[in-house]
Amino acid sequence: MRIFPNNKRLGFTLVEMMMSVGCGTFILAAIVAASVSLQKSITALQSYSTIEGDQLRVLDYIAMDCRRATAAAVANGSLTLTLPVYYNSSSSPAQAYMPTLSNGSVSYGSGSVQITYAQSGTNFTREVKVLNSVGGTVSDQTTPIARNVSTFTVNPILQSNPWATVSCNIMFFPTFLRNTSSGTWWSGNSAPANGTGSNGDWYVIDATATDQTTVGNVYLKSGGTFSLMQNVKATTVYCNTFLRNASAR
Repeated sequence: MRIFPNNKRLGFTLVEMMMSVGCGTFILAAIVAASVSLQKSITALQSYSTIEGDQLRVLDYIAMDCRRATAAAVANGSLTLTLPVYYNSSSSPAQAYMPTLSNGSVSYGSGSVQITYAQSGTNFTREVKVLNSVGGTVSDQTTPIARNVSTFTVNPILQSNPWATVSCNIMFFPTFLRNTSSGTWWSGNSAPANGTGSNGDWYVIDATATDQTTVGNVYLKSGGTFSLMQNVKATTVYCNTFLRNASAR
């Protein structure tokens, strides 16, 4: 009679262990690669959605304010619109003014609202200034409504009886990352000189270029030389809006 029976000890051989570790490594590598790729796709989609939202917001704001404007002016690369004061901000909650008609013109109480669209660095801003009846400033607030803006061009108001139109375009820098760098953005109306900027800087041809086929072309500086990035273009959005109010024309 055996008090201690023989115990079989089972396990992986060295070859089996090496095969298991190798297969596990390949699986983990595939999971990591898929995760990184998915994260890049999500980031790119977020960037695309943000920029598209900025572009639509700019167009909506300009179109809305132009249609409500009683006066419009273009000066120093900016667009200034004068709007009626639709609400009495001194009441809480704000009460709408009742419109009155005089000599074919509609008014909404005293004072006015002056809205100025302009480029500030790489931001596109909307300044809202509330004026009283004698032209004094009641409040003044400037809000960036878009970012990564390369240029803002507003054309002189086109008077064409019985219509008048405001036409402008905004160019946005491409929002992409590159492993070599993510340097400063520059813009101009011709191919960049190699003396401009530093290695890693970007350059885009703006809407004032002599050759309109080059507008939006993107260059990257590397090794002291700017090179054209193939298949990469900046995005330009256009706005051409009628001035509806007779007094604005």
